[in-house]
Amino acid sequence: MTLHRRLMLAVISLILFLLIANLLITTYNARLNIYEQLKVHAQDTATSLGFSLSQAALDQDDVQMTLMVDAIFDRGYYRRIVFRDLEGNQKLQRELSLEMSDVPSWFVRWLPIPEPHGVAQVSSGWNQLGEIEVVSHPGFAYRDLWRSFKEQIWLFLVTAALCYGLLGLGLRYVLQPLKQVEQQADAICRREFPVQDNLPAIPELRRMVVAMNRMVDKVKAMFQHQVELNEHLYQQLNTDPVTGLANRQSFDKRFSSYASSEKSASSGVLMLVQAGDLLAINRGGGRQEGDDYLCSIAECLMAELGDNEQAIVSRHAGADFAVFVPALSEVESQELMDALYTSLQEMDWANDDLQAVFIGALYIPKLQDGSNFMALADTALSQAQSEQKSGCYWHKVDKSERTLSAHEWADLIKRGISEQSLLFHFQPVWKVLHGDKSLLFNEVMIRMVVDGHERPAGFFMPMATRLNMLPAIDILVLQQLEDRQDDLPEHLCINLSVASIEDEYFISRLQAFLTQYPTLAPRLTFELPANSLSFAKKAVRTFAELVKGYGASLSLHHFGKGSSEFDYLQTLPVDYLKIDRCFIQQVDQDADARFFIRSLVSIAESCDVTILAEGVETREQWQALIELGVMGGQGYWLGKPSADAVVA
Repeated sequence: MTLHRRLMLAVISLILFLLIANLLITTYNARLNIYEQLKVHAQDTATSLGFSLSQAALDQDDVQMTLMVDAIFDRGYYRRIVFRDLEGNQKLQRELSLEMSDVPSWFVRWLPIPEPHGVAQVSSGWNQLGEIEVVSHPGFAYRDLWRSFKEQIWLFLVTAALCYGLLGLGLRYVLQPLKQVEQQADAICRREFPVQDNLPAIPELRRMVVAMNRMVDKVKAMFQHQVELNEHLYQQLNTDPVTGLANRQSFDKRFSSYASSEKSASSGVLMLVQAGDLLAINRGGGRQEGDDYLCSIAECLMAELGDNEQAIVSRHAGADFAVFVPALSEVESQELMDALYTSLQEMDWANDDLQAVFIGALYIPKLQDGSNFMALADTALSQAQSEQKSGCYWHKVDKSERTLSAHEWADLIKRGISEQSLLFHFQPVWKVLHGDKSLLFNEVMIRMVVDGHERPAGFFMPMATRLNMLPAIDILVLQQLEDRQDDLPEHLCINLSVASIEDEYFISRLQAFLTQYPTLAPRLTFELPANSLSFAKKAVRTFAELVKGYGASLSLHHFGKGSSEFDYLQTLPVDYLKIDRCFIQQVDQDADARFFIRSLVSIAESCDVTILAEGVETREQWQALIELGVMGGQGYWLGKPSADAVVA
């Protein structure tokens, strides 16, 4: 029960007690006063009537006596009048019943009034002739008491209602600071840090609000410091300090992670770039000129890659760079190599004699974990270096395998969408609480039947991204959810693309779906790539507010590859974060990865976000993650994707 209700109940109970006590006391006092009045009235009547009956009693004139008694009795104010002689014999009696039609019988029983009576002697001179007894009728008293009781009841109800209303308004005003403190605490859980500017006038509440504001400032500073520290460490561990590109360690982790994930593209081009002699440039022009030289190469590479968000670019050492671009066709990979080579050749170098540019490009039609693609790319670079001054060399891993052109990819994916040849596979995602593993939800891994073969998402999704077909595929996923809602597992995780949440038609279809199936929405967790925060922040926030409004949850996967992602944890209503597999692969051996995960867990706990791990492949990885505070995860060691969902 809330404090507001408790105070209302306590005060109203006190008011009711006082009003009821006042009602009872007033009623009983009125009863006592009326009884005394009736008693005096009866006695006065008996005395007066005894004096009047003296002569008639002396003359033994029964008729006269009867007339005189009836004259008094017929007025209705008396219940009984009795005349007795000296021997106690009743000579004359008049009596009325106690029936009262306008007064409830329960009221008469609850508030009985004793019969007030008066007794007087009938005498003539010194001679006593008899005794007259007069009993007042309490009916008029009961009517007065009943009328007074009803008036007080109405006054009581009006007063109670008025007090309840005024008390509710008063307590709402007085307790408003507590409501604001509650909202302030909820905002902190949402990674927001509001400060109350309007301080209450009540001293106790004022001190509480001031203390809460101080705590908010402290928590905000601590959270911001933790985020900044984590970003700084991330930059040191994964970023080249000169060019701002990824370093070799980060590149190797991300490339290996990409090759082992079934969500990733099945093809791509890996290029090693060697541009000039950095040592000679540093000797001739100084370190600053060497740094400017490296930055210009990095800018040239990024300019040629454009806004390809999946590309990985790094500086390995000296003037050696590595580039990986997924989801390219064979022809496109050759064109990209030629464009990079031409662009680097056309740069305005300070000393052309020192700027020999070599590019070794390795086209990979089928990515698979465990293959030594870096060694093959290094061989291609050696072939390019055989040109003496400058040169580039393109090589395909398996020349016997034919690759599809962009036009063929488009026809293939369109046919799959039109035939609705989408299949669901499920991979369990587990949560650990107090050492016990329990099922959190099943993540949907889509498959597409192409030419009679089931193909994983990595086979067609990257090309569908380039061809802007992801909204149509995600709409097909919604249709599958509608058709199969009766045989779906209890809780599901659905991956959506950034292109879909930026598509107005898809958002309208999603909203209609959530509205039509309100009981299904709380069972769903929608998952977005974490890098969407850096280039689609507004769309992500709008999408989050939409799905959270229907009771669904929000998850971000591949988290940690970009340092700017930490900034959005403060305001975005995220329920789950999945650490990218590049941090998981060597977590049992890599101290830097463990430190990063431990820092991320600390930040997530302060944000009330559940941290999960992607790509858990060994028992050692899982044990290391649990020790670091990770709350759950998924991977082939925990459960492979299957057509049958795992049931809790």
